[in-house]
Amino acid sequence: MVFDVLIAGAGPAGCAAAIRAATRGLHVALIEKAAFPRDLPGEALHPDVDLLFAELGVTEAIAASEFVRNPGWIRESSGERSFIPFWGPSGLQFGYQAWRSTLDCLLLNEARRVGVTVVQPASIGKVLLGVDRTARLEVDGATWFCRYIIDASGASRWLLRSLHLRIRDFSPRLVARYAYVSGDCALGVIPEFREHASGWTWLARVRRDCCQCVQLSLNANAQPPNPPPPFHAARLRGADVTWRFVPECAGAGYFLCGDAAAVLDPAASSGVGRALASGLKAADLIVEVTNNKMDSGTAVADYRQWCANQFLDQARQLAARYAELEEPPFWLQGLVRQFAELEEFLSNPLANAEDSVITSS
Repeated sequence: MVFDVLIAGAGPAGCAAAIRAATRGLHVALIEKAAFPRDLPGEALHPDVDLLFAELGVTEAIAASEFVRNPGWIRESSGERSFIPFWGPSGLQFGYQAWRSTLDCLLLNEARRVGVTVVQPASIGKVLLGVDRTARLEVDGATWFCRYIIDASGASRWLLRSLHLRIRDFSPRLVARYAYVSGDCALGVIPEFREHASGWTWLARVRRDCCQCVQLSLNANAQPPNPPPPFHAARLRGADVTWRFVPECAGAGYFLCGDAAAVLDPAASSGVGRALASGLKAADLIVEVTNNKMDSGTAVADYRQWCANQFLDQARQLAARYAELEEPPFWLQGLVRQFAELEEFLSNPLANAEDSVITSS
């Protein structure tokens, strides 16, 4: 099998890249190791995501999905509660609480509709670069070839491990605890963000009959309060939300998208939107290079700089919010230096653009 682009991971980042590349005339394969539907956290979507849905051609499908819509959120800080609305150029906007299994299936169905070859469930093994700079991969024991690889495999970071790329942590290990309860949970459609001395609790109705609680402590020696009823008896699960960034998130023949490239904790409320945008960006650059409108080194440098800017802007906003907590996390003090070091690395991205190439697994 020979493709222009092979994408690992059929979440929002992978599907966005697949849809964009296929609708621009490229031959695309999408490999997903898990069977769908699958339930994952990450339901909160800012209203700006509507622009991305429109670009992907899924606006009508999103409207028909009956996701919970909300005009803003409630912030509780030091015992005071205030409503934070979503305002846009045309007035009040509405965000989403989008059930992830439904959203993932919706995007994957669109990828199939536009001609993407979907293989699921399947696994990708070794990666080798041929003499003609075509990557050779093992997909469920068969050999596939492609010009570009997009890693949208999320926290597993399959390609990062294969290429031995460095990943940079900007925070100590952070683990968000989350739980769901069904039935009446005394929550309306307006989510609540309750700040603690050194962390927060997020409460939201994610389906008509299901509510979610997410908690995060930003200091290792501080624990969040017990989850409020009815979540106090629910089984809490954990998700690693350590702030991370991969400086070499693109190189000769590859791009990392979504959580494979960068992670911030859920308070950024941008995980799915960031994933969709990164998939679209990577696909657009591949199309430009394929059509001889851009050289590969410039595309790599462009993507690295774009991803870094996205990460830095949102990380700085989060850091500013956390600095206002009663007990700000100690590690905020080192972020100024870390941000400056990342900017220095990317000050001349063309100098490093071809350093990382697909060589072996």
